[in-house]
Amino acid sequence: MESGLTFLCRGLVALLAILVAGCATLGPAPVVSLSVASFEPRESTLLETSVELTLRLTNESAQALTLAGSAHKVYVNDTHVGRAVGAERTVVPAFGSVPVKVTVYLDNLTLLTKAREFSQLARLAYRLESRLHPAEGAAFGDISVTTRGELDLAALGVVAPAATR
Repeated sequence: MESGLTFLCRGLVALLAILVAGCATLGPAPVVSLSVASFEPRESTLLETSVELTLRLTNESAQALTLAGSAHKVYVNDTHVGRAVGAERTVVPAFGSVPVKVTVYLDNLTLLTKAREFSQLARLAYRLESRLHPAEGAAFGDISVTTRGELDLAALGVVAPAATR
């Protein structure tokens, strides 16, 4: 008859083997990049402005990626100004890219409080923090992607070129 300690050790070894095998079936999350392809204002009210963003999702891995949806937060000069969610099922082919449209809702009160600061700047930095939600059955969890860029307001003629910040 086995001692209780031997039985416990065998049980722990079996549990460890199951856990290791389970982790081995989880593949690495695919490498995905995201860029802003276009931006089109939609509607505006006193408190909120909606903007349609076309995002380009690029799958840099050898397997197609199926997404059930996405969530996005928009920052301008490190100030959170808006958010978007998308529930459209999207398939990004292996080593391919697809455009995805989302409606961003901007907080006009936040933008209004920052308007004077932003108007003094020649450039605005933006950041888009995104969480991509894979379809059911994926061997990995949510994918986080951050995209950064800068808008040259002077070059766009939005502010006078004399703005120096």
